Amino acid sequence: MDKKPVNVGDVIDSANYFWVPFGITIMMIVIMATDGYDLFLMGQVGPKMDAAWGISAAARSPINTWALIGMAIGSVGLGWLGDRIGRKRSYFTCLVFLFIGSVMCWHAAKGGTPENAAETLKQVTFWRFVTGLGMGGITPLATTLISEWTSYRVRSVVVALVISSVPVGGYLARFGIKHMDWPTMFLVGGLVPLALFILFGFLLPESPKYMAQRPHLHGRLAAALNRLLGEKRFDGSENFLIHEEGKRSSNWFSTIWNSFYARSTLFIWVAFSFNSFVLYLYTNYLPTLLPRGGVSADIASEALGQFSIGAFFGSIGGAFLIRWFGSRYVGSLLALLGVAATAVLGVLALKGSPTATNVLVFSFLAGVSFNGMQAFMYAVAAHSYPTELRGSAVGLAQTVSRIGAVLSPIVASYYLAMKPDPGVNQFFWFAAACGVITVLSFFLIPSHIPKHAK
Repeated sequence: MDKKPVNVGDVIDSANYFWVPFGITIMMIVIMATDGYDLFLMGQVGPKMDAAWGISAAARSPINTWALIGMAIGSVGLGWLGDRIGRKRSYFTCLVFLFIGSVMCWHAAKGGTPENAAETLKQVTFWRFVTGLGMGGITPLATTLISEWTSYRVRSVVVALVISSVPVGGYLARFGIKHMDWPTMFLVGGLVPLALFILFGFLLPESPKYMAQRPHLHGRLAAALNRLLGEKRFDGSENFLIHEEGKRSSNWFSTIWNSFYARSTLFIWVAFSFNSFVLYLYTNYLPTLLPRGGVSADIASEALGQFSIGAFFGSIGGAFLIRWFGSRYVGSLLALLGVAATAVLGVLALKGSPTATNVLVFSFLAGVSFNGMQAFMYAVAAHSYPTELRGSAVGLAQTVSRIGAVLSPIVASYYLAMKPDPGVNQFFWFAAACGVITVLSFFLIPSHIPKHAK
């Protein structure tokens, strides 16, 4: 007897957001905030480490470099693993890396002294690399899992909400350094992932589309879909199907570069990289650049805070607009807002002594744009690829975007060392020009999220 065909995507899209997808969203937000804590951890403990061990900031720079390398490897490796062994298993592998890496950093750091600082730095560097493996894998896997459990009606909003929870972890790290000694910060960064591993191991379901592709998991899939719908509609005897367009090649990497996906891959990579470049310029150098344009140090620090606050409004507000207008025009206009705000900051710097209000307003608008675009990039990337390679493709896109992140301090250091000083206005205009590339490449992505459609 022929099995009854069931399109899993249609089932997901027909379900209400409450309660199963909502519960998954909460778990993803908590995990992403934990990832954000570990991501911003070194920025908080670094100066304390320097003072305790009598070292310079340059001496601990390998820690950040190897953490970024770990994140690059984790993005691709764990994303690929998620396509092979399941999103859930790979996701918990990330938490294991966070636990081991952070706890071992704590173990090394608490025994550090000025006398053994060189050896201890090597140990912390290695274990931050391990932590980086976990940090790199979490975001593409979160994007993939939440995309495959939520209806198209709310998918872009939920993905944006989950991604925008990363800065929350940064604020938690900033709060923690004020209330505990700095080595303990590493311990917290390890024990929380362990607790989440234990708690969410029972609660977090596997991706329905991943299970649909494996007949031996159809019984589990039927039970999961019944929970989603709140009724016993399936018993596991159905022929669960996934209808996704696109041409497949011999392996996942050749698929993302075949004639069907190559244009999407190219423009996703370019947009992601240039947006990350400008984003990290703002994040790491705004308090350094603004005083060169006549802004006080206090206002420059507050401007960075406004830039960070803009992340929520750009991510969530823009994602809501996708429902009515699609991602192509909303995202392109959002990116264009950042170009305009950055150019205006350059004009203000050229005139000298800009008002605090102007600086804060345009820093906020730049944050709305560049932070919001990061969430857009994950949402569009997850939408652009089929289930069986989504984790690998999104993970690789995130890894490529690290090129922009790594180049930002190199370019900024080169500018800051230039003699004579070319003027901070030119630096802002250069950043705005890079933002134009983001606008154009994002607009040219062929696989955008359409309005009110799957």
